[in-house]
Amino acid sequence: MRFRFRGGEDCPDWVLAEISTISKLSSIKLKLICIQILNHIEDETVKYNVFTKLIDNNMFTLSDVKGLVAALTFMLQSALRNDVESSSLDSELQQLGFPKEHASSLTKAYTDHAQKAREALRRSSLRYPAPSIEWSVDYIATSTKHGKIDEPLINLIINGTPCTVTVAKLDVILSELKSASKSIKNIKL
Repeated sequence: MRFRFRGGEDCPDWVLAEISTISKLSSIKLKLICIQILNHIEDETVKYNVFTKLIDNNMFTLSDVKGLVAALTFMLQSALRNDVESSSLDSELQQLGFPKEHASSLTKAYTDHAQKAREALRRSSLRYPAPSIEWSVDYIATSTKHGKIDEPLINLIINGTPCTVTVAKLDVILSELKSASKSIKNIKL
């Protein structure tokens, strides 16, 4: 099945396996855990001791807690990245096997904290600064060493690194950059 919160992809098997563990929690504890996860998305650090305090230690091992937190983090981050509406998220979680109360708890935490967490994800996304490019064209008609050349050479300085290319090489670079730009624009963000 394809899910909107996964960007039109299927849910990974490891996440599906954790749903039975998540279902053992109360819906109130699940909501508190989801709020902690959304708060930690901003900090980029996960403190498992906070989660172990929220979860009954008699029912879950540390491995269970880590798997549960990883699955919930994956689901929440996927929903944030794909800008899923809360009603869609709620119905898709129920389709995955979440009990109705658990899906509602997760969705409520998502709705209440989505804007802050989404901004944190935007700030932490990979961004490249614009390159500094300087260029000049040298047209050499003849050379004592090479004889008649009659071809322009383009001198580039890209982020402080100098290079000299012919017109043919510059055409190849330009077409590859256009192809890369087109591929990037076709990627769904």
